[in-house]
Amino acid sequence: MGGRVEARGGLLGNRYELLVVLASGGMGRVWRARDTLLERPVAVKVLRSEFTGDATFRARFRAEAQHTAALHHPNIASVFDYGELVEDGEQLAYLVMELVEGEALSALLERVGALDAARTLDIVRQTSAALGAAHAAGVVHRDVKPGNVLMGTDGVVKITDFGIAWSASSVPLTGTGQVIGTAHYLSPEQAEGGKATPASDVYALGTVAYECLAGRRAFEGENSVQIALKQIREEPEPLPSGVPAAMRELVHRAMAKDPAARYPDGAALRAAADAVTLTGGTAPIGRTGTHGTAVLPLPPVPLGRTPASSPARRFRRPSPVLLGALAALVVLAVVVALLQTGSRTPSEAGSPSGTTAPGTTTSAPAPPPTIPVAAGGFIGRPVAEVQAELVGRGLQVQLAPVDTGDVAAGLVTAVGPEGELAPGTVVTVSYAVPPVVIPAPVDTGTGAGTGGNGNNGNGNNGNGNGNGNNGNGNGNNKDDEDD
Repeated sequence: MGGRVEARGGLLGNRYELLVVLASGGMGRVWRARDTLLERPVAVKVLRSEFTGDATFRARFRAEAQHTAALHHPNIASVFDYGELVEDGEQLAYLVMELVEGEALSALLERVGALDAARTLDIVRQTSAALGAAHAAGVVHRDVKPGNVLMGTDGVVKITDFGIAWSASSVPLTGTGQVIGTAHYLSPEQAEGGKATPASDVYALGTVAYECLAGRRAFEGENSVQIALKQIREEPEPLPSGVPAAMRELVHRAMAKDPAARYPDGAALRAAADAVTLTGGTAPIGRTGTHGTAVLPLPPVPLGRTPASSPARRFRRPSPVLLGALAALVVLAVVVALLQTGSRTPSEAGSPSGTTAPGTTTSAPAPPPTIPVAAGGFIGRPVAEVQAELVGRGLQVQLAPVDTGDVAAGLVTAVGPEGELAPGTVVTVSYAVPPVVIPAPVDTGTGAGTGGNGNNGNGNNGNGNGNGNNGNGNGNNKDDEDD
């Protein structure tokens, strides 16, 4: 990831002096640096060579850097510069950003655990305002998480790293073992392979707010696949009882499984956050009924006035005669109910043994629903994607690698059994792996000895001694020098 340049402490791009490492991650390393041209502190993200060596990634990320540089908002970390260069034969790419004095939200949560509702609400307000500005410009973040939310010492919250996860999705990472982003903040539609939308960013920020309030992530698992499946199928544990109801409702709606049930974008989430009243935690916010009508809190009632009163018309107390008549009706209704209960048979009233009333019939329990599996819907798809889908349907998966040169590595070649399967059935998923190539034996002549071996281009000398017709020989296929 630019190790030679970083180790030497020289100028990156003949301009940026790398000083101190601020953070390291799967995408690269962030440095505190100095812009020697403008004489100002900056943050420089040097991206890993696993990504920068891929032309598709560079093209995507260059476009995202341009889009992000066009965003101007007090809660978005500004992008100042982007560069690509080759040093010592290594392809480098770097991003120069505004330096935020403070720490990432991930570091704060690791240090203090849960945050109170007021501070969490402030983080949601500022971050959703930034997302709202990005969404209005047609930019989706795609990787909202505590590590990308920067907490300034001045109280200003800034979000960073727009578009990096999307750019990196174009790079095959089977050789590096790196995982881009994290499933802990992935929206259900993204976990299912769908396109990220502004509502996806809202879900991610909802999971961040949940973690702030609960002191734990919404979903945990042994691996990313398990966590992604929980994002699709499960609901998180309830927030602590001390969280105000209005804040609880805000997080609940932001984390709705259906994107249509969430706040549609950052601006809508910001408006909802502005409407939250934390005192007492009883104010409902933006809850929509079955007919799309929002349930709003009642306006405050002035002192000395009942909710139905007004200067022109005041509510009159009912007369004693009316109160007495109402009380008599209530007593009569209770007596009638008791008489009806007493006249029932034990089985009609519900006996402790739970027996049914005479004349009723009981039906046999319905068989468990089956799970349809058709191999045609899986063949040719990535094996990890197929495995996640089958497990999500309630089946077990056994992977079977198949050596073949006819199908790209990692794609499914067969699935069985097919048909209507019972939950828990083991399904075998065959997938392609490159065939092992065994080199042909080398003709060493009529003698019994072996000749010298040499490796082209790697700077290694090959030596060999042979008997018979080969005699003694030294092989040297060295084409270049070591670095």
